[in-house]
Amino acid sequence: MHSLHPELTRAMGEMMDRIDGFLRDSGYAGEPVQMYLAGGMAVHYYCGTRYTDDVDATFSRRLILPFEKLVIDYMRETGKPSCIYFDTTYNDTFALLHPDHRECCVEWEGMGNEHRLIHLLVFCPVDLAVSKLSRFSPNDQADILALARQRYFTTDQLQTRATEALDHYVGETRWIHLNLAQISQEIALAA
Repeated sequence: MHSLHPELTRAMGEMMDRIDGFLRDSGYAGEPVQMYLAGGMAVHYYCGTRYTDDVDATFSRRLILPFEKLVIDYMRETGKPSCIYFDTTYNDTFALLHPDHRECCVEWEGMGNEHRLIHLLVFCPVDLAVSKLSRFSPNDQADILALARQRYFTTDQLQTRATEALDHYVGETRWIHLNLAQISQEIALAA
């Protein structure tokens, strides 16, 4: 992990503290719930290339949380007030995901998982890149390139993982192949 934007990392830690508090207040005493982090906050974990406002994640258990209380205000290093919030519209059903993506997640070390009933796990870099191929917005493309520039994966690894993921999808996938070809060319040019 990098050391850029520590205030964003602290805000994420505060969100985890609140979720932990909600779980404890509910009387939950089971095994820690796994939170699988995707999106811009996961890219922040690896690269710190940009700020993000929303937290895209799924959980190992079904949860009922007061999401309106998961808005965390913080101050960016520029002095600009900002916040992060849990994106309740995030849905991993429509994103391109490898079937083993949860098993390949990495623990966000230094986040205090050992003290909470909620453990924060981050998509591994290549699965994070694969997940961004379906929406493929300008931010998604920049995120994939940022991960590739940090040498978290090669073009071949990205293509292999995306192809394996596509084997588990039904529907028109030609456009995802086009997105993969485009980003592979951009990664090669950036190298």
